Amino acid sequence: MPLIAAEETLLLLCALLTLCAAGFAAEHTRWGRALSAPLFILFGGMVLSNLGMIPYSAPLYGDITSILVPVAIPLLLLRADLQKVFRETGSMLIAFGVAVILTVIGAYVGAALIDLGEQEAKITGVLAASYIGGGVNFVATSQAVNFADSSLYVATLSADSVGAVFFLLLLMSLPALSFARRAMPSKFLDAENQEAVDMNQHLGDDDQSFSLPYMVNGLAISLLICALSQGIATALNADNFFILIISVLALLVANFAKALLNYVRSEFEVGTLFMYIFFAVIGAGADLGEVLGAALPATLFIITMVLVHLALLLVVGKLLKLDLAEVMVASNACILGPATAAALAASRGWRELVTPGMLVGILGYSIGTFIGVGIFQSLS
Repeated sequence: MPLIAAEETLLLLCALLTLCAAGFAAEHTRWGRALSAPLFILFGGMVLSNLGMIPYSAPLYGDITSILVPVAIPLLLLRADLQKVFRETGSMLIAFGVAVILTVIGAYVGAALIDLGEQEAKITGVLAASYIGGGVNFVATSQAVNFADSSLYVATLSADSVGAVFFLLLLMSLPALSFARRAMPSKFLDAENQEAVDMNQHLGDDDQSFSLPYMVNGLAISLLICALSQGIATALNADNFFILIISVLALLVANFAKALLNYVRSEFEVGTLFMYIFFAVIGAGADLGEVLGAALPATLFIITMVLVHLALLLVVGKLLKLDLAEVMVASNACILGPATAAALAASRGWRELVTPGMLVGILGYSIGTFIGVGIFQSLS
């Protein structure tokens, strides 16, 4: 039993927020800036859970995923200028397309190198779909290939979670690697120190850039968007499209109700904080003990797929002269979906990449299941 039980919600929330605060503090050090707060928080959550300090799963984690993440998305998108996004998203779309292709290659390499047993085709297809789209594609592909009732379903799902943390740790480490920055120079990384979100600076500004009423306005707008999206998703019997509907409504407000946003401030910083808490939850959910059990083959497969994906991404990205920051966000959108892609962009201060990351991540949702089923059929 962990030191902080899953039912001790307030104490557990305190631990998660303390971890986020430590991440903010770490960014004021040289090594912390190299790692980034999200990487520190992600790794910290994994360490705390595997040392028995906090639980691997808890009702609070579900609440954060189902409430804070949806609320954060409009907060991060309210300043998105679609005209500018469509004008500048071309390179992101190319990077995303490359990421998808390399994930497929990684899946085939993983299947060739790792013995996944009799259900190899199903496991490969399901995990490839998940790592091109997201959790919704994992479930949809499992049902499509008749894997949902398999005894290996839970083990594969556990491997999926651990693999996500492994991927994020590697991805977020790329800016700290000199050869990666040389391979793909980035205008966003060069300007990161000027653009990165600094909560303490914003809260201490003398020009009153922070306004409590205006911040509350932003939260209220975001919650209204989420409530409307939930109602629309329920009415259409399309709960899987909840995040997509939120994104659409948020972009409509951002582009056609700009006068309303004159009364909103600090929404991006609040959304970033919510996503930082989400990173802590992702890290906490990585049960390394599961890796040594039934989930070991699937975990080794995911590690292989991710390593192939990232290694080839550096090579192809250099050849195509892609921007490292755009490649990171596109890769994140492909492997883990739009929410974490937006979180990565927001946490590094790459505001211009938040909306493109969301858009290509949603594209991943739409194609992931089809690609996963195709891989299953090709291996059957």
